[in-house]
Amino acid sequence: MKQFSLLVLLSVCAIAGCATQTNSAVISATQADAILSELHDIKKLVIEQQATAKKATAPEVTAPVRFHDLGNDSLGAADAPVILFEFADYQCPFCRRFHENSFPELKAKYIDTGKVRYVVRDMPLTFHDNAMPAAIATRCASAQSKFWPVFEALFAAPALTPELAHRVAMQAGVDAKRFDTCIGDLNVRKAIEADLAEADRLGVTGTPGFIIAEQDGTEFVGSLVLGAQPAAVFGEKIDALLAARDRRL
Repeated sequence: MKQFSLLVLLSVCAIAGCATQTNSAVISATQADAILSELHDIKKLVIEQQATAKKATAPEVTAPVRFHDLGNDSLGAADAPVILFEFADYQCPFCRRFHENSFPELKAKYIDTGKVRYVVRDMPLTFHDNAMPAAIATRCASAQSKFWPVFEALFAAPALTPELAHRVAMQAGVDAKRFDTCIGDLNVRKAIEADLAEADRLGVTGTPGFIIAEQDGTEFVGSLVLGAQPAAVFGEKIDALLAARDRRL
């Protein structure tokens, strides 16, 4: 709040001119509108900076969580002993960082070897304007078995735009008419909103948010890991679950 107050003061001074004597500064309606616009931009910047700092330093959450819904598309063996769930936002720079830096190693070491099944859940954040349309596009690509090419293209792109998700879906070979019909289906949005509600219930406070879990009957039981952590952080928890499973066998 101190940072925000200082920025507000500096903005008012810069636009209207700070009073240097005892008399108050008089500003015009145009200057007042400019101040309001500037304050709106500053508030947005401060919120984004605070969110960035929070994500960068997000602690690991170790409390066990239980849930029943497997989720959406997945990679890896259906009978893999460990399941890695990711709640993702396609416009989130930290999600992109995870997929650039950590995911390739995890895929090669655990997913491709049948030890881990990776499952995608949607968590488009409200302050990312293009995140929900991208999530809808991936769901509609999934309906035509084209989820992964679109998923990978979105995270590989330097910036997410409204046109990008549609373009990469077309490049993946989806039927355009079916795809466009799906985009307008409110049930698709409702399914994504159900993922958002589940993330909130489980304590996923930002993206990327992960659950590393085992299946226990009809339930999945695991722990949260928040943020774009190094592959070693995930590997340590996965290896512990695999070792515990081996001891039980």
